Amino acid sequence: MTDESSGLEVAVAQFVVGFGSSDIDAVARASALSLIKDQLAIQVGASRLPWSRQVRAARQLRPGKSTIVGERETVAAADAAYINATYGHGFEYDDYAGNAHPGCCVVPVALAVGEELGASLEQMLVAMVAGYEAYVRIGRLGSPDLLNAGWQPHSVLANFGAAAVAAKLHGLDAERTLHALSIALSHASGTTEYASTGGSIKRAHAGMAARNGVEAVDLARAGITGPRRFLTGDRGLYRTFIRKVVTDEARGDFLPGQPLQISQLSFKAYCCCAANHAYIEGMAGVRSRAGSIESVEARIQTMSDAIVGTRNAHIYQPRNIEELQYSLPTQMALSALGLGNGYRVHRDFLEGRLQLTPESEALQFARRIKLTVSRELDEKYPRKFVADMTVRYADGSSEDIFVDRVTGRPDKPYTPQEHQAKLDELTLEILGRERANQLFQLVDSFPSPRPVGELTALLRVSE
Repeated sequence: MTDESSGLEVAVAQFVVGFGSSDIDAVARASALSLIKDQLAIQVGASRLPWSRQVRAARQLRPGKSTIVGERETVAAADAAYINATYGHGFEYDDYAGNAHPGCCVVPVALAVGEELGASLEQMLVAMVAGYEAYVRIGRLGSPDLLNAGWQPHSVLANFGAAAVAAKLHGLDAERTLHALSIALSHASGTTEYASTGGSIKRAHAGMAARNGVEAVDLARAGITGPRRFLTGDRGLYRTFIRKVVTDEARGDFLPGQPLQISQLSFKAYCCCAANHAYIEGMAGVRSRAGSIESVEARIQTMSDAIVGTRNAHIYQPRNIEELQYSLPTQMALSALGLGNGYRVHRDFLEGRLQLTPESEALQFARRIKLTVSRELDEKYPRKFVADMTVRYADGSSEDIFVDRVTGRPDKPYTPQEHQAKLDELTLEILGRERANQLFQLVDSFPSPRPVGELTALLRVSE
């Protein structure tokens, strides 16, 4: 018989309620501020992409006090979170932790709900970090199983992260917070089939989950309740989604004194799935000899195969932007040939300036790459994407390459200049230098008693 009064679910709710400014150390605070800047820049830069405009056009917005990036009128918090989170996950450029993307959940929700409630920037930050931790820690208990089973981990986990952020800002007690998180389970869904056969719906997964989490809190505030064992029950998250038994021993992950996971977040230096990144950097190292490469054997993890490898139908002939961003051989070819793997090259493909035909140099190179799943890599690196490959040259020589550190991860962090370059490429064209500088300088001013609305005002269109 399980004890519902002291289980994992109770520990998660109590963690969210008890979390405060004093729990955020200097390293975690610096990571959180960098995350806000990274996510806001992506929201701005992706706000004008085709699917962003389509999602925006399809949504009937309710009146309220929360800002949508690039617009003048304010709307209901759930609607602002939905649109801004869609933008924030809109081009495979957002942060990641394990197999998921907490930033495009917790930042837009914290800003939207915080602005609606008149919260201070510091209150918003505390709720954001509490939600980040709930999202990532719930996710770690299911990683990499969610991804390997075919779920998009973000579209599952973001429902819980969003509910945690909104519950914190609304000041719910532990009982109501538990029910808000439990209600969020009823929204959790979304698979990775888009990586194989395309589909821009993936771009909306983040927005859907952000909206769902906010509205789960609204239901809990109204008195709706959810199953108390929504994570560990016989038909809870883990047993139903991944057939995994998680016991109450896991509650230790949510007890006081645990290191904050936000200190270990990773930013993307390349505009594609994170599973590609180590291979991109490995191939960059042989760029000078690309013309003499006869073949590449890439040994990959099961979790990489699940999202950028042989489970995808079109990795050697991507037909659309989703398939390109989830094709490991093509991303390796773009890197080896010096064509780039960043924001600009993917915009060029999307807008027709880069043609990847079967006869193109990039796809001819990609066909020389063979992918093989390595159980050894699975065992050694269960939650961290790495690259392991052998490159063979026309002169008969070969080279083994292993990469376990990539730009943007905690063990190889961005330099301030590298991160600023990313922020600039996403914001300057739309906001201009002066407004972009004001935005990022205000984030750097935390902790601050100033209202969230001062920050979001800089994201609206010019008066």
